[in-house]
Amino acid sequence: MAHTPMQARSLGLKILAVGLIVVLLAIPLMFVNLLSWERTGRADTVRTEVGSTYGGSQIIRGPYLLLPVRVETPVETWDREAEANRIEYRHSEEMLVVSASQLVIDINQQSERRRRAIYDVPVFNADVGFRGRFAPPVLEPLVPEYGSIEWNRARILFAVSDLRAIGEDLVFQVAGQDTPLSFEPRTGFDRHQSPSIPGLPDSGDAARWRGVAAPLPGLESGGAFDFTARLRLSGADRLLLSASGRETQLSVQSDWPHPSFVGAYLPEEHDISDAGFRARWQIPYLARGVPGAWLQGQFDIRDIDRTAFGVRLFSPTDGYTNVSRSLKYAIFFIGFLMLMFFLIEAASKDRIHVAQYILIGLAQVVFYLLLLAFTEHLPTFAAYAAASTATILVTAFYAAAAFGSRSKGLATFAVLAVIYSLQYALVLLEDYAFLIGSVFAFLAVALTMYVTRGLDWYGLSEKKPAG
Repeated sequence: MAHTPMQARSLGLKILAVGLIVVLLAIPLMFVNLLSWERTGRADTVRTEVGSTYGGSQIIRGPYLLLPVRVETPVETWDREAEANRIEYRHSEEMLVVSASQLVIDINQQSERRRRAIYDVPVFNADVGFRGRFAPPVLEPLVPEYGSIEWNRARILFAVSDLRAIGEDLVFQVAGQDTPLSFEPRTGFDRHQSPSIPGLPDSGDAARWRGVAAPLPGLESGGAFDFTARLRLSGADRLLLSASGRETQLSVQSDWPHPSFVGAYLPEEHDISDAGFRARWQIPYLARGVPGAWLQGQFDIRDIDRTAFGVRLFSPTDGYTNVSRSLKYAIFFIGFLMLMFFLIEAASKDRIHVAQYILIGLAQVVFYLLLLAFTEHLPTFAAYAAASTATILVTAFYAAAAFGSRSKGLATFAVLAVIYSLQYALVLLEDYAFLIGSVFAFLAVALTMYVTRGLDWYGLSEKKPAG
């Protein structure tokens, strides 16, 4: 379509103004992004507060066999009275930690939602069953010089993230013994400093290995024994277990329909349905990367926590992540929308004012504000559908009035529907978002070049009148 020089220069200035508007719209988008971070932080705080009353995210470590090692180191000293050397013995104690040779864990998890204000917090109660066998390997190479293992003082150790989450007393039965072991809330690892590991729910240092321990009477040197144990535990968000056995198997059955498998290992088998999920892990000894026995103080117990694996109770109604991801592409989609209105101007005689561009752009910014507000009360799809439908309708009606054309209003509605549908797809398909967005950007530029290919931006093509 031919344009007069004045029209061409006007469109040239208009596209510069539109580009400046898009850049300036990044400022209110930044404030929406900050608000999104603030609301996300508030939701995380509420989840932590509610979850802490249930024990929070839990890591179960154990059972382990603890074997005290008494070390009597001879020290030669000078006796002034006798004027001769005398041998004295300095006593100290070390601790051998031995993993179960075989460990099978079965978990039956019951979940529910706890609500505070507008936030839902998934919590759980778990019945944890253990069975396995301790067959200590040859331990003499680990024993310090002048040391001896005191088998009669052996103990069994369980460590959990928060003792308040234990719902019933731990029952640990050794095969062939009539009486279960009697546990006390001490582990012997309470003074061991262990800084936090990224990705693990515990906060702390010594508390990481605070748990319960019980004397194991009747254990003979090198003796092996089978055992069963039962523990009831509550928590929130995550339930993790360390690969405590040389060979560790875990089976989890839960009524939560949206699991997220986390940690060092993924399940070998899993079955997920609306009624819940089942999952099974098997961790062989070499894959664990931790020795079967070690001397406390000569091994970093954080390596045990690095083997933690399990399940997180993912909540699909938590749309803050999707809102944050959508905001990453906001300036791109707003820019494309403004470009669409410019192309309509360039392809027709209709003109809209710069102020109208600003109002159209602000309507798109408010979309993200609506999306953030709706996502706190609705599922992600419903929140996105409500916010996008409202924005598309108001923009299409405004475009029809601005251009004075119902057909251009309908065209705007159709294009906006495509744009917002594509944006929702990008939010869901995170792995392909960059590819889809790049192709879409290329097509947008190509379309702009095609529509404006005949536009004389400098207005130099006007024919001069004959002299």
